Amino acid sequence: MACALLLLARMRARWLLLLLLAGTSACAADAGDELDDEDWLDGKADGVAAVNVKATHLDVDLASKSAVATIELEKNGNVALEVGGLTISGVTDDRGNRRHTINGGKLRVSNVRGPLVVTYTFTQHDNADGLLPGGSTVVWPYFCGNLFPCHSQPADGTTFTLALDGVPPGKTAVYPESIDAEAPPYMIAWAVGAYTKANLGTTAAGTKLSVHWLPGGETAARAGTKNLTKVVDWYEKTLGPYTFGTEMAAVSVIWGEGLYGGMEHHPFFHVAKDAMSDEVTHAHEAGHGWFGDGVRLKCWEDFVLSEGTTSYLSARALAVVAPAMEAKIWADYKEELDAAIAEGGAPAWPTGCNRIDIIKDKLFTNLPYMQGAFFYRDVAAKVGADVLDGVIGRFYRKYKNKPASMQDMV
Repeated sequence: MACALLLLARMRARWLLLLLLAGTSACAADAGDELDDEDWLDGKADGVAAVNVKATHLDVDLASKSAVATIELEKNGNVALEVGGLTISGVTDDRGNRRHTINGGKLRVSNVRGPLVVTYTFTQHDNADGLLPGGSTVVWPYFCGNLFPCHSQPADGTTFTLALDGVPPGKTAVYPESIDAEAPPYMIAWAVGAYTKANLGTTAAGTKLSVHWLPGGETAARAGTKNLTKVVDWYEKTLGPYTFGTEMAAVSVIWGEGLYGGMEHHPFFHVAKDAMSDEVTHAHEAGHGWFGDGVRLKCWEDFVLSEGTTSYLSARALAVVAPAMEAKIWADYKEELDAAIAEGGAPAWPTGCNRIDIIKDKLFTNLPYMQGAFFYRDVAAKVGADVLDGVIGRFYRKYKNKPASMQDMV
């Protein structure tokens, strides 16, 4: 009996030793997880390994130009976020304050656990690359790092929440409080001004349309949006559901001297004050709710999938709801195409994936817009516009809120 008890005691001692060793090993692994990755922080590690963004929550104070960004990641891991125009004052995750570095305009944090919370300030910009003097923001194509920590590649979709404080007395802030479907990082925006709002109507699917204009802008705003509800109704019936909420609005903004057109900041897209009377601009920016925002770009080289498709669809929609406009739209497109060809630039659909700088390499010209539009028009002439409508609609429904390439379309 004594021998049996001694044997049992020895066995228990071995079990305790094994458990102790196992526990020590587990603790060592946990401790290893806690360590900073020096190569990552120093910018030596491959940035391609950075974890993608899942959701972006922004709490912004306009008076102090300060903000807190809470970034939800697709998984725990190393993070590299663009912050080139920001002054970072604090970085935390579920473990508290985190050591971080900024290399090449990117905030690097290793082994992030849970949401990453970044406290920062931002500044005003004059070149359509952040917060503008006129009170609105624009961060397309890759300037989101001047407004919030981000990945500017459009394929990396994110949802958003946005809260704005410090709005000046007598002015109104027009912005979406939430965007619940994945969107490109350049889509979020706000506009602050002495706005007047008018309701335009509701589509058959229930999307409510409105327009916001600045002082003296009512006549132009009403002229440019007189068919907008019908256009959006056509988009929904032909292509598929609008995924960025139950409201859509056109918002007049002041960008600066010589800046014309619009920007696809859904659900409240922006239109330059001088372009507010132009129906094609409103139809085009509304159309980005389906292509460019609704279907994101896989690569910047797929720019034509956004702009060429939307240029065609805006002309097609207006031709249906306001047939008298069709001939002039395509005549204007032809003039724009001829001028773009004469000016030159990158091919409308260059090869490669994210090898091109869309601005510096002159892909951002009218060539992708107009050559893309005439490509679709030529296809419609061969197969029928209604047949092409069905093809584009099926493509949208397959890829909505996902990235896609022009190759996927053709």
